[in-house]
Amino acid sequence: VIGGNAFLKCTALQQVSIPPSVTELGRQSFMGCSNLTNVQVAHEGALQVIGEYAFRTCTALKQVSIPPSVTRLGGGTFMGCSNLTEVTLLGKGYLSKGFLDRGLLSGEAALNNTRINHLFGPVLRAFRSCPLTSIKISISRELSQCMARLPEECRRSVEERIPGMHHLDLARDGNIFACFPVIRSPLGEMDVIDTNDQTAASLHRLLRLISFHELKESSILTELAMWKSRIDEAATPVPPEKRSEYRVSIPDPAKCLIMEYCGFTDFLEPPFEGD
Repeated sequence: VIGGNAFLKCTALQQVSIPPSVTELGRQSFMGCSNLTNVQVAHEGALQVIGEYAFRTCTALKQVSIPPSVTRLGGGTFMGCSNLTEVTLLGKGYLSKGFLDRGLLSGEAALNNTRINHLFGPVLRAFRSCPLTSIKISISRELSQCMARLPEECRRSVEERIPGMHHLDLARDGNIFACFPVIRSPLGEMDVIDTNDQTAASLHRLLRLISFHELKESSILTELAMWKSRIDEAATPVPPEKRSEYRVSIPDPAKCLIMEYCGFTDFLEPPFEGD
């Protein structure tokens, strides 16, 4: 634990790296460090709680990243950070499960506001008096299993399209982020709102694109397996030049079952032989 007031008004401090073993930053631990520009927290560290006013009036801070381990920010944690415009969330659960499963067809909002409010408090009270404009959420963990199943060529194809999707960002290290704008009320209260579902629409498009490549690869593998089984079951060896005659198409009912099994039903429709 880094205790309360540990570095209070330490104006000489410009960078800080929180060790992986630290579980809590105490109240006002870095408050008033007006020249602090960079706070690094271990991605796989043990930090869970960032106390009240821990970074209050750290006016040189422009962006911060909240690691997956953090479960709570105290009131006014970044209050008065007059140059802080961007916050990045690196954990899971900030997007709603229903949306990840079915996209816009689920009828659910993309953002899990319950999780956001639990972390930051109502009306983003951890960021009072900050010019915060957006919150970036890493979605790489949610998509990691889907992306890992794709061949390298398909992954590159997906990644190449991300820069053209509104409110999505692809970092140099391959991480994918969804950006949600911060809206202010006339009273100055802040909230994270996906205006006109713009971010949700881009996420839905990305999920459809990944599903398309998954389905394409699944169909190819299934047809190859059926084709090979016909060759293997032949009474006499099939010469290479005649093997194309043994290729069989997948029956329409089987295509539907494959779609349902792979979870693509709500995103894509298979091409039927009669189309």
